[in-house]
Amino acid sequence: MDFEGGSELVKECLMHVKLEGKLLPGQVFVSTPGRLPCKAVIHAVGPLWRGGGRDEENKLYAAVSQSMEEAAQRGCHTIAIPAISAGIFKFPPDRATEIILSASRDYLTDQSGTCLKEVHIVDTDPQVMSRFESQLKSMTLPSEPGPEEGHPESVVRRPRAPRNVDQTDSASGECTVLLTCLYNS
Repeated sequence: MDFEGGSELVKECLMHVKLEGKLLPGQVFVSTPGRLPCKAVIHAVGPLWRGGGRDEENKLYAAVSQSMEEAAQRGCHTIAIPAISAGIFKFPPDRATEIILSASRDYLTDQSGTCLKEVHIVDTDPQVMSRFESQLKSMTLPSEPGPEEGHPESVVRRPRAPRNVDQTDSASGECTVLLTCLYNS
């Protein structure tokens, strides 16, 4: 068994499963990069879509948030996030792309001091990338970062005041979101 990351990456993942068990939806595992040109690989498990009544949206949101937290803890400035769960796990692509972008935005806003500054949205499917692009154009940014004081258990996805996503303030150190479509040849 071999792929772009190399057999050593596959072996590391198999060893993790043997020692720790399979990851549940919303959980992540960080491995070495193998032969990939990055600091680490964050393996995020998204939920299988079963109609939306089994907390699938919050599990997908958690998978993205946990991935970003792991990247930040390792001092990464950039993270690449694919359309988690939108393929074989049958999550509705429009909803998945909205949740992935919202979770990314919310993490970067709530963790304003994070070293994580770029989010690369990646996928091999041009149609999925088109959905990400449409969602990104319609997104709003929060007017005030961070959770409300005195409410540490506040809802993960809370309503935010609208602000056009095209408005940026370079002095505030806002994040860059890059959309990248990777094609298999």
